[in-house]
Amino acid sequence: MSELQQSVPNSGKRGHRWFWVALLNFVLAAVAGILLRYAFVQELEWMQYRHFQHAHSHVAMLGWIFLGIYALALELFLPLERRSASLYKWLFLTVQVTVVGMLIAFALQGYAFWSILFSTLHVVASYVFVLRLWRDLNRSYPFPTWSVRWLKLALLLMVLSTVALWLLPAILVLIPAKGTWYYMAIQFYLHFQLNGWFLFSVFALFFRWSEIRGIRFDATDMRRFFWLLLGSTLPTYALALRWANPLEWLFYINGVGVLIQLAALLVFWKFLRPQLSQLRGALSKWGRILMGVTLICFSAKVLIQSALVVPYVAEAAYTIRNYVIGFIHLITLGILAHFLLALANEKGYFRAGSYLALWGFRLFISGFVLSEMILFLQGSMFWAHLGFLPGYHPLLVVVSSLLLLGATLLLLDGGKETGNKALPTP
Repeated sequence: MSELQQSVPNSGKRGHRWFWVALLNFVLAAVAGILLRYAFVQELEWMQYRHFQHAHSHVAMLGWIFLGIYALALELFLPLERRSASLYKWLFLTVQVTVVGMLIAFALQGYAFWSILFSTLHVVASYVFVLRLWRDLNRSYPFPTWSVRWLKLALLLMVLSTVALWLLPAILVLIPAKGTWYYMAIQFYLHFQLNGWFLFSVFALFFRWSEIRGIRFDATDMRRFFWLLLGSTLPTYALALRWANPLEWLFYINGVGVLIQLAALLVFWKFLRPQLSQLRGALSKWGRILMGVTLICFSAKVLIQSALVVPYVAEAAYTIRNYVIGFIHLITLGILAHFLLALANEKGYFRAGSYLALWGFRLFISGFVLSEMILFLQGSMFWAHLGFLPGYHPLLVVVSSLLLLGATLLLLDGGKETGNKALPTP
């Protein structure tokens, strides 16, 4: 039996339950997001806007995306005897407790003792997760496949992102006002979470799923894509730096980064295109749709960033808030959320033919597409000095409600036992 065959996960219910909890966190984050948008329609005197904004972002990133990747990575990469270790269960519970703690603490206090404590515990738990998963990957894959390399790199980038968090206390003590260094540290963390740990995990999971399905990609192009995407990650952080410190040379560093990233996209499509028919055949109907949205959004992300080599466009990109929010949601909702839902659907976490899942996917995709259209349209109107789109804020509340309703229907469907499909051995 080959190494890959030995490492194919067996069917189990733990991953299903864990993903359901992660999706519940998404629903909670979506509720907070709708309240944030409704606050522009009607004043909510009881709500501290900034506090709820922190609660929304922390639960979305650390409760939904982190735990979604956690559940799927263990299911796809580790054999049953390794992923059944009690440490993974206790780590999951610990992380979920910190997520609930952050939701309550940030909503009530903002950045204060309890929210910082729960955030710190989450970081420590993530370190334990990295150490244990790294050890189990080494034991399960003495000759690592490309997907394992992608996952290991994602774990390293996650650890790298948290370096900025440990520097924050020193920055706040030495520079009490929240100035340039403070925002540079925050942007460092966000950049290497979104464009590092989360994005590289998506490719790790995608390539692992492809390996299990027997879909092979050109090794040379895979290697090029790996190094090009990694090579673009650090220099593209310069755009966030330029937002905090308008130095001209940062613009050129970012330009180099986005061009490398564009080359990575071209290589990616070069080795993906010959396998598209095989990929379509291996996916269910909704798996194809959700994965298609993911690929379109990843391509759009790279193309949008490539446009930032034009100084006038780059300035608009980081000064018009609607563009910033739309771009962040392009990554978090367009790439990450759709991919996690696609893979969960292929794992059998949603019931085939269920009306709950059918309408859940429809509403989720519709809410995402419409919200992106409204955000980018409003940003373009500000850029052209045309003022506000009529009904802009109520429209955002409505389309955000579609996302929430879609996720809630999927949560209700995913809470039912589906028989959790085991992926076939190649």
